[in-house]
Amino acid sequence: MYCESCGSFINDGEAFCSNCGSPAPKDSAPAAPAPAPAPAPAPQATVQPITQPVQTAYQPYQQPQYQQPAYQAPAYQQPVQMAQPIYQPVYQQPVIITPINDTRKRINGAATVGLVFGIITLCTAWIPVVNVLPAIPGLIFSIAGVAKKDAGGKGRAITGLIMSSIGLFISILFIIEMIAGELNY
Repeated sequence: MYCESCGSFINDGEAFCSNCGSPAPKDSAPAAPAPAPAPAPAPQATVQPITQPVQTAYQPYQQPQYQQPAYQAPAYQQPVQMAQPIYQPVYQQPVIITPINDTRKRINGAATVGLVFGIITLCTAWIPVVNVLPAIPGLIFSIAGVAKKDAGGKGRAITGLIMSSIGLFISILFIIEMIAGELNY
């Protein structure tokens, strides 16, 4: 049997052509059982035709020829430096919106001032005349701090009122003692 692609001889039982690798042609006629031999006549010279391989119009399969790609060295140029704008990231603080509580007590400045004058009055209680000067504003601011509504610091106002009162009382005692001491001499 011959290959249909390249025309080379394929041995019986081979599935592919050993030359080109194409599948071997299959026999279209099934093998029929051989008839029983007839009585043999006298031998005669028979002429058998010589069969030559049939040349077909097929071209033999050729392996593709791969060529190495021709690489060219890249043309190097002087690098061009382009000024690109620089962008700084923008960082923002998170905004936290808190509602204003109206129940929050306001700062009571008068109470704080009354407390400061009350402390000064107690520290200067041994100076008779000078002691009266911080005692009077201490009493005024402390009373104003206690009288304010919806304001915090009432404890400071009460403390300032007590300290200013004690300081003024001590100052009045020193003044009375000074007057009584002069009368005895």
